Amino acid sequence: MAMEAYQAANKLAQKAYRSAVNHGEYPYLQSLDDFLPYEKTAGEQYIGVIEIPLHLVVGTKTAGRQNSFANNFMPLLGEESEFARKWADLYESQLEEGVRDPIVAYEYMHRFYVLEGNKRVSVLKSLKAVKISAKVTRILPKKTDELQNKIYYEFMDFYDDTAIYDIWFSQQGSYDKLIRYYGYQKGQTWEAEDRTALRSDFRCFRKEYKAKGADKINITSGDAFLAYIDIFPAWQLKTLSSEEIRQNLTKMWDEFLTLAQNKSMKILLEPQQNEKPKAPSGLTLLSRFLGADAKQLKIAFIYEKSVDDSAWNYAHEMGRMHLEQVFGDKVHTSIYEHAEYTDNSEDILEAAIRDGNKIIFTIAAQLANASVKAAVKHPDIKILNCSTNSTYRAIRTYYCRMYESKFLLGLMAGALSETNELGYVANYPIYSSIADINAFALGAQMVNPRAVVYLRWSSVIGDEEKGWPQSVHLISDKDWINPEHPTRKYGLYRRYPDNRIENIAASICHWGKLYELLIRSILQNTWKVDDEKNKNRALNYWWGISAGVLEIVCSQKLPDGTKLLIDTFTESIRRNEFSPFECTLTAQDGTVTNEAKNWMKPENIFKMNYLANNVEGRIPKMDELKDDAKEFVRLQGGL
Repeated sequence: MAMEAYQAANKLAQKAYRSAVNHGEYPYLQSLDDFLPYEKTAGEQYIGVIEIPLHLVVGTKTAGRQNSFANNFMPLLGEESEFARKWADLYESQLEEGVRDPIVAYEYMHRFYVLEGNKRVSVLKSLKAVKISAKVTRILPKKTDELQNKIYYEFMDFYDDTAIYDIWFSQQGSYDKLIRYYGYQKGQTWEAEDRTALRSDFRCFRKEYKAKGADKINITSGDAFLAYIDIFPAWQLKTLSSEEIRQNLTKMWDEFLTLAQNKSMKILLEPQQNEKPKAPSGLTLLSRFLGADAKQLKIAFIYEKSVDDSAWNYAHEMGRMHLEQVFGDKVHTSIYEHAEYTDNSEDILEAAIRDGNKIIFTIAAQLANASVKAAVKHPDIKILNCSTNSTYRAIRTYYCRMYESKFLLGLMAGALSETNELGYVANYPIYSSIADINAFALGAQMVNPRAVVYLRWSSVIGDEEKGWPQSVHLISDKDWINPEHPTRKYGLYRRYPDNRIENIAASICHWGKLYELLIRSILQNTWKVDDEKNKNRALNYWWGISAGVLEIVCSQKLPDGTKLLIDTFTESIRRNEFSPFECTLTAQDGTVTNEAKNWMKPENIFKMNYLANNVEGRIPKMDELKDDAKEFVRLQGGL
């Protein structure tokens, strides 16, 4: 029986060997000493005797025995060899007593290389074992700016807290997200029962994920696991049947494919102009979308709190009313409030779906996660979240290109300034918000080369209390006013020594127009066209002045010349003849990130992580933020 097992393993080795040769790959085991120069390492660390995952054992430490095995660790030598006899004896011993002595292995970059015990690894791999006991020494890589190196250092912190080797990610920040899911913080040692729970959850998931066809997707099992438990709670893995888990995986499959794309999000800058659809006689756009018997399209608006508690919610409520005015009795809209807590938000989304709503707008970035969960479970419902960043294909996100209006406000401030020094109050350090700051700074610099912008953050502890230099009279502040705390400190305003405020201009997002365009895109089938053009991509609508969803409202006291300047640039932006980032942009460190007359790519604008050289201030770190801001930044993609 043992020799028959060797013959079977040898056939697998020969097959792997031929496949590697045919594909121009190395057919034997990797040798760590052959590809890892000493100068690339930063020392060694003895981990101890631990159970290591066999699928992470990929080679040998030295070149001594590597040619005895194919690259899948199966034995290559003939069955008449002494090697074959020892392998068969070890196989028989394993079946009777198990492998008692730990192997000796080195770990480098989350992979294991065997110094002693290659045959034991080969036997256990042939038996499809999961773990093996090993005396492990870790070889530390020198720190670099390479992504894999940064992820590995995050893994080492994770291992120090959990003693778990199984899980590997391909994106920075994933380990931190995972430990927070299980209720821990970085640097906090896990309780034994929680370590066991995570191991069990991950193995249960990985088994079904592999059976479903994970090898066809270019992401790690850790990436897929983290995405899965974002939608379906990890604790359910112990209670669901294999078939139920696979059904959930089927619902998630498009999200896994999206994760595998390096270009995870597609930014759509303009509403699609579709030809008038040809429909059978008597069919309206609505009936083609809902069916011939449809009378009304039901649309839900879900607010994190109440409609009346903020200008943000009130502006979107005006947008909802605009839909009813434009579409009349063809649509029926309804609102759902107070979805501020996780369980509550998921319940409210489910209630909106039960009520027959086919399109749902969730009006806060904090509702993005609940939106994704509902969308994955109900793929026939179209759910859109008002935010600037999503890696999920199940929902679409939307927002106004605020940097265009901020550029115009910067032009205005630079033209009106008597001191060359301006103020700017930013909210959260998230994707797209840095572009807003830089656009304002560029606008000011265009008309006033000496303009300097002093930056404050409303989300940073104590930053707003710092005050402004006496020479700062013109300040760009928040775009919306909270009715509970009314103030004239919004838009671009002038402050006087006696604390009087004079409002000069403000950005206006026409949410109603944006919602109208989105509904028309669904009814006219351009939604589907966008989907087909962008397979396995998360989609974000980022519309601006050219779409008619954004404008500047100016004070009547604005000088005529300045008003003409603003009108001229507004019209150029509207016609797509000019972009605020068509200018030379130099970062604070002196790096030129864009040359004059070059149109910066939308993705580069969206994900700016540096400030212009005429900005006095910096992008805050996570630990400097107020508690409520930290979670918002994590959701939106913090810098």
